[in-house]
Amino acid sequence: MFKKIQTKIMLSVSVLVAIALISASLFSYFQTKQQIAENVQEQAAGLANDVKSSTELYLDSYGNTVDRYSQDSRLIDYLKILKKDEAKGFNEFWPIVDQDFKHFLELNKNVAVLYVGAETKQFKTSPVLELPEGFDPTGRPWYQAAVQSPEKIMWTEPYEDASSGEYVVTVAKPVIDPETNQVLGVVGLDLSLAGLSGMINQTKVSYNGYPVLLDPKGMALVHPNQQGKDLSKESFVKAMYKNEKGNISYEYKGADRELYYTTISDTGWKLGFVYETNELLKDAQQLFNMILIFASIAVVIALVVTYFLAKSISNPIRNLQKQVQLVAEGDLTVSVEAKSKDEVGTLTHHFNAMVENMRGLITSVSQSVVTVNESTSNLSAISEETIAASEEVSRAVAEIASGATTQAEDADETNRRTLDLSSQIEKVNEQAEMMASLSILAEKANKNGLSQMHILREKTGESNEVLQNIEEVISGLAVKVEEIEQVIQSITEISEQTNLLALNASIEAARAGESGRGFAVVADEVRKLAEQSSVAADKVRKTITGIGAESVRAVKEMKQTKRIAEDQNSTVTDTERAFDEIADTMNQMVNSIQQITSEVEVINNYKDEVVASIQSIAAVAEQSAAASEEVSASSEEQVRALATVSQSAEELNDASTALTEMIKHFKI
Repeated sequence: MFKKIQTKIMLSVSVLVAIALISASLFSYFQTKQQIAENVQEQAAGLANDVKSSTELYLDSYGNTVDRYSQDSRLIDYLKILKKDEAKGFNEFWPIVDQDFKHFLELNKNVAVLYVGAETKQFKTSPVLELPEGFDPTGRPWYQAAVQSPEKIMWTEPYEDASSGEYVVTVAKPVIDPETNQVLGVVGLDLSLAGLSGMINQTKVSYNGYPVLLDPKGMALVHPNQQGKDLSKESFVKAMYKNEKGNISYEYKGADRELYYTTISDTGWKLGFVYETNELLKDAQQLFNMILIFASIAVVIALVVTYFLAKSISNPIRNLQKQVQLVAEGDLTVSVEAKSKDEVGTLTHHFNAMVENMRGLITSVSQSVVTVNESTSNLSAISEETIAASEEVSRAVAEIASGATTQAEDADETNRRTLDLSSQIEKVNEQAEMMASLSILAEKANKNGLSQMHILREKTGESNEVLQNIEEVISGLAVKVEEIEQVIQSITEISEQTNLLALNASIEAARAGESGRGFAVVADEVRKLAEQSSVAADKVRKTITGIGAESVRAVKEMKQTKRIAEDQNSTVTDTERAFDEIADTMNQMVNSIQQITSEVEVINNYKDEVVASIQSIAAVAEQSAAASEEVSASSEEQVRALATVSQSAEELNDASTALTEMIKHFKI
């Protein structure tokens, strides 16, 4: 590709320098990239733990407040008195509790409202809120969730407050009577997440990252531009909920991002910090660009230095090249001056010595050529006479050898065919014996198959009887199912009448006032039992209906099975008849195979004698042919040797002539 050594040296050195610098640049880039990733991961993990701790402390402070109120004796007294005297509780005890609530609200602006729901269904808030008439706190999710786990502080999922539009979370805990250990009610507060969002957003995140906070359902509580939106369908959000903490690489809105997250234990919220990959790699990319600039400058410098170095090496070589060209043209009077002691100088010295030796060699060769020409002329004449005599002898011997060879080939071919025939006879004998064995086995298998068909016929009859019995049982089951449905219908009608009577009794008890309260409770219980009976009867009816449908389906399937069994019985009869016909055919085949086997054994005994005789004839013919071929080969070898000598003499004569002409071209 490149013919000049100067160009090769420049390109080789430049490529090596470029490869070394690019490799170093890439190594530095990836090392820096890895170090940045490790630093970011370490910083994000530490930052996540710090913010997590701050968030948990923030939430725990309000959780502890609710826990403290749940054990406050004033609140306990208020809820206990409500059971006895509602007016007294509202007028005397609630103002004391409400005053404490108001003081707490003044100090904690992030709390929207404090409230208490009593087991007796009274509900009080601070500040006072407008509530719908007949509001029952015991039916609210926060109340029921708190009562189910009385020993824990209950946190609801975040929701948007209708009045302020801010996201809030409810914190609640049951109030337990220390004397009876019974639930008196639930105290709770609505905590605005605006303060928590502000605290998290104030966190300084390196590399232009930002914090995110998600609730257990994937709604963004804290996010720079997606706050309040449901992100649960995003792949990276789904991945966050698979582990307590970790990091995720993902693409969002056309940009590669890194997310480091952890979990807030009490609420199950996911706290994370997001970094754009381009921001993380900005420093590494700048370093890589600087290294590439320095590498380019270094390559240019290397090219300049290499140019002068290659020139100092190539100039002496070009001078030596010119002198070698003169020698190639036949001028052996040239000589090159060695100006250096390096490899080029040594090469120049050896070149001068080579030219001197060539001058001496050409002189000696010129003298030897004359002598060789005289000797080759005499040798060529003698060789021609000897070749003529040897050719006559070789022709006679070749005719004898040809006849012997033909005879040996014919005998050998006969021997091969006889051996092939012997091998085929043995194979036929083996196959005949194998056929006899297989026919016996087939006869046994046919008998076994016929026996199994008899058994199958018996089992098919038994199966038909069982199918008939099953069909009768399923038909009876369908009748019973219809009778049960009628009974269930009667139960349902009785339950509806009972429910109506209980409702009428409740109305009459309400009219009776206090004296009819006990009867109203009983009537309510009767109504509930009637409703439960109606629900249970409806479930039983659905189950019985399903059973009835399955019974009808089973009857259809049994009829289909019965038809299949009848077809199967017919098929068994046909198969049994076929097995009888196969048995007759097998008996005839066994007799025929036994006759073939006996005839093949007789042929096998005669073939050994024929093979032995033919092998003896072939051996004698091969010996005769071999002897004739050896004599013929010796004669031909002698003729070829003499021809070679004659040809060599002629070639030597031609070479001497050519050498003489070549020597004339050299200048000594």
